[in-house]
Amino acid sequence: MHQSRGFRAARAAMFAVTCVLLAALGHVLMSGAMLPWWALPMAFGWIGVTAWIVADRERGVPFVVLSTLFAQGALHVVFTLAQTMSPHEMHGDHMGGGGMLGAHLVAALLTGLWLAYGERAAFSVLRSLAVRVLLPLRLISCPQVTPHQPRIAPARSPAPLRDLLLVHAITSRGPPGGVLFS
Repeated sequence: MHQSRGFRAARAAMFAVTCVLLAALGHVLMSGAMLPWWALPMAFGWIGVTAWIVADRERGVPFVVLSTLFAQGALHVVFTLAQTMSPHEMHGDHMGGGGMLGAHLVAALLTGLWLAYGERAAFSVLRSLAVRVLLPLRLISCPQVTPHQPRIAPARSPAPLRDLLLVHAITSRGPPGGVLFS
């Protein structure tokens, strides 16, 4: 199901904001050093464009989670390089690269699941709204007119011979007549 450009851009922006802000917050908290001012807009632009490219249709849970894992891993590398390139930042104690990368990956897994199931719910709501709104409009705009064809039936059809032969088998309610009990 292809989406409009506005909806596609909104989905890409939601993904980019969630990934970049979570990665930046986690990276700053884990490293104890601030990111340079240019790192966030650059990361947002890169993730936003990438997300816009793949936001043309609904994706499944595995794709969204793997995309988020990849984006968080790449953001970890970009933010680490940005912190080392910043000449006036005092770098705090970095937790080991594995610890910070692990934190990025756990955050990516959680947000990937959150985004994937949120996307699934949003598309479900949009599909049900489309059915409820567009179906009545379709019926109004394109009424289906069938030509009137009256049925001509015989005034009275004779009873089939089979019905006449089985008249004796018809029973009515109540006990059978003519049976005496002593």
